[in-house]
Amino acid sequence: MKFAPLTIDERAATGMTHRLDFDVTDIPAGIATNTAYTFNTAPLPILKAGMVVKRIHFYLTTPFKDSTDVNYNSTTINLGEAGSATRWMSGIQINENGTEVITTFPGATENTIYTGNSQIALTLGSMAAKGLSSLNTGKFYVLFSITNGADPSYRQAPPFSGGGYT
Repeated sequence: MKFAPLTIDERAATGMTHRLDFDVTDIPAGIATNTAYTFNTAPLPILKAGMVVKRIHFYLTTPFKDSTDVNYNSTTINLGEAGSATRWMSGIQINENGTEVITTFPGATENTIYTGNSQIALTLGSMAAKGLSSLNTGKFYVLFSITNGADPSYRQAPPFSGGGYT
């Protein structure tokens, strides 16, 4: 898993600031059957007080699956933070044998302002009688638009300085 800022050109092209890359190799071995797994430590960042998550965009590059089990047909993802594990995404299907959602741009939770620190959390859910560790294919990325609301450069400057210009 990798969470990194976008380049200046990528920021200009997408309006986003950060990217989370996740693939099947990020899933630890030995997760019990019927068990969801939550990723809520580094490299996922802690959103600090004063930060604003303006929006996110999820894109499923390669649907998840267990190539040895065609009956493994449900893998879901929740994306949120410590205060709400499903703030941005809840139960999005990412399994190839299910009805996978290729892209989602949830608009209901835009402009989340943080007044205290909150850890980003990503939770993968498995179907009954299956284990996440058996998945052997899958990749997605999430784009984030994160700003610091306390940044003085966001304050509106008056159009004229009062130096006699009209």
